[in-house]
Amino acid sequence: EYQPVLDARTKKIIGAEVLSRLNSESEGILTPGSFLSAVDSVGINDKFDYYIFETVSKQLNKWRDEGIPVLPVSVNVSRADLYDPNLFPNIVRIVDKYNIPHEDIEFELTESSFISDNHKLVELTFNLQKGGFHVLMDDFGSGYSSLNSLKDIKVDVLKIDINFLPTSKDDERAGKILTSVVSMAQALDLKVVVEGVETRDQADFLISIGAYEAQGYYFFRPMPIE
Repeated sequence: EYQPVLDARTKKIIGAEVLSRLNSESEGILTPGSFLSAVDSVGINDKFDYYIFETVSKQLNKWRDEGIPVLPVSVNVSRADLYDPNLFPNIVRIVDKYNIPHEDIEFELTESSFISDNHKLVELTFNLQKGGFHVLMDDFGSGYSSLNSLKDIKVDVLKIDINFLPTSKDDERAGKILTSVVSMAQALDLKVVVEGVETRDQADFLISIGAYEAQGYYFFRPMPIE
């Protein structure tokens, strides 16, 4: 499924994040929390992620062939992928197989990955950016090493965790933290996407602090390709 990223001011879709789902005959549509542990336990993370990369590339190619304007989409890179020495060349091979401009696919690295192995992340980020891809740090602020990682790894986009969002107009402390993070990102020439926007007040607050790119149920839920 795809969850749009919007400009909160205009409500115009400017991109999307690709999210994996499992269609179970007995239980319906399942989210990753229900099945990724099984993927991990049988050791097929790489096959699973390459399947996602290829499926997305094939879809973008199909849209292009149909004359549908293509916006950048982001896919997640799991921590296990970092130990695959062929990760970057395989990404390039898959994307080029479908003639997708590299700027149309972005790669999200979760903050927990930054905790585990900075050296491999520095190398992967460098290779992806040199290859024309954008790199996003997902769930910024959910762990303990965010700022240290930003110092060492030059990502292109910060995706700010929902926990930074004020839950009400009176939540001044959360608002100040989020405002400071956005200001820091802008000073580092980083784009910011705020995830988990669920209310009109949250969307208005983001606009007021200059954080225009947003994602969340207030705008769109994840949805099938159709």
